[in-house]
Amino acid sequence: MKLVGLDIGTTTICGLVLGPDTGEVVSVRTEPNASAIPGAAPWEALQDPEAILAAAANIADRFLDAFADVAGIGVAGQMHGILYVDRHGRAVSPLYTWQDGRGDRDFAPGETHAAHLSQRLGHSLSTGMGFVTHHYNTRAGLVPQEAASLCTAADYVAMRLAHAAVPLIDATNAASLGCFDLSALDFRRGAMDGLGIDPSLFPRVVHGYPGMGEARRGVPVFVAVGDNQASFLGAVRDVGSSLLVNIGTGSQLSLFIQNPAVIPGIDTRPFPFGGFLGVGAALCGGRAYALLREFFDRTVRLFTGTAGAASWETMNAVTEASLGAGDRLAVSTLFAGTRAEPGIRGMVSNLSQRTFTPEHLIVGVREGIVSELLDFYDRFPAAARGAVRFLVGSGNGIRLNPDLRAAFARTLGMRMGVPACREETSLGAAILAAVAAGAVPDLAAAGSLVEHESGPT
Repeated sequence: MKLVGLDIGTTTICGLVLGPDTGEVVSVRTEPNASAIPGAAPWEALQDPEAILAAAANIADRFLDAFADVAGIGVAGQMHGILYVDRHGRAVSPLYTWQDGRGDRDFAPGETHAAHLSQRLGHSLSTGMGFVTHHYNTRAGLVPQEAASLCTAADYVAMRLAHAAVPLIDATNAASLGCFDLSALDFRRGAMDGLGIDPSLFPRVVHGYPGMGEARRGVPVFVAVGDNQASFLGAVRDVGSSLLVNIGTGSQLSLFIQNPAVIPGIDTRPFPFGGFLGVGAALCGGRAYALLREFFDRTVRLFTGTAGAASWETMNAVTEASLGAGDRLAVSTLFAGTRAEPGIRGMVSNLSQRTFTPEHLIVGVREGIVSELLDFYDRFPAAARGAVRFLVGSGNGIRLNPDLRAAFARTLGMRMGVPACREETSLGAAILAAVAAGAVPDLAAAGSLVEHESGPT
């Protein structure tokens, strides 16, 4: 049999077909997520749910046409964002994505919606989180009258592919919206009443990765999961002893923990089939490296009038070893602040006659990206850190920059493995479908389906 995994991303929508007997990825398809809707304000980030569904359904249909033995479809996707659906399960609003900034608008003079809700609920919430977005929309009269429920983009795709009319939400996605109890693994519906929020609009939280319904030919479609958890499953071979570093536009560090824990700066997220994922997320990450390239490009253009002269290849060729012995620049890459302190900014220190060079700045920014993520790692309890035996890296920032991989390996004293499959989220969704369909017994056995280009030691 074969399993399909879909990843409903912000910029692309990807699917793959997994053969669980061999672990072979037999087909991959990717389409651009061309669903952006112009907002009425610069801080709005909206997408068209029907355009997203059409792209995902097209990929699923092509797989079903090509393979007669598909035993299940798993769906993962962008977290935090929400859309509203009517009682027939049809979208009646745009998707307000995780990048939407309405939560940073003023709820009261000098107090944003995100800050107000964080204070009232006793834990940090950020703009872009569905509960914050919904709170703003409720106050602004933007919730459609025909809305019967809200859900994430991945929930919507899974529901529609399964020909269902009522969205169900896995705890991985539910927790990403906010106002969620990690101990009870359910929304804090009582707290919603006190904030003027109708709890009935929040879908039922389900556990154990159940089916949503059936696609064509009776192929089961399983409840959607968060892309962070799915990408972890699609990247590591041993869930309980792997540290995953992902660097794309942003960056994050993920580590499995058995029980929910309050760790400053760490987001604790439910994990499929039990346990939790501790996540430290930086707002810049790979974007910090891209900003450096833009800086060099602007510099070249300023002095020569030539555009596009600064290349990734040239930057990547500058390594720690190429600088030789001596001082290094210390670069803080907090160019967009942090979730807890959005106003904080990055800095460069230890400038001297020797270190004030482009080469030192390149290495310094890379080391700053590493330091920012490893600061999250140091916050985990010693027992959790002590369980780590494998270091795994994913995302283009890791794949395309050997010296960045080397910096993590050097600091942690472990070789970094890189997944052979570049579509980790789609693979994780297919792995979950394999477990739910009975093709593999559990997540521990499913680890054998993940191959690394260079195995960690």
